[in-house]
Amino acid sequence: MTDDERALDTGEIEDRIDQLGRYSRFVRAGFGVILAAFLLALVGRLPYNLDSVPSAVNAVLLPLIFVGMGLLLFGIGMHLHLMHLNLVDQLRRRHEKEEGDGGDADS
Repeated sequence: MTDDERALDTGEIEDRIDQLGRYSRFVRAGFGVILAAFLLALVGRLPYNLDSVPSAVNAVLLPLIFVGMGLLLFGIGMHLHLMHLNLVDQLRRRHEKEEGDGGDADS
């Protein structure tokens, strides 16, 4: 059995989870970049296309799609982050319970 195929013990899972916290910051930074690009397109392109409604819509449509996609990805990223926090909480409770059960047996 290779390393990838064997089951991870709780300590290894906790180590991997501790490394995942930075991804929430990456999700927020990516969403910030998308919003900044939208605002740049809004300020940079829209004033030159205000002569007609279709050209104004065309100038803003693609950036709006990117913001919508950014919101979807932000929601997915935050959902995964909350699942990560829930898993950490469950692992900590199990670890505390195991320590509590082990401590009573020694007394």
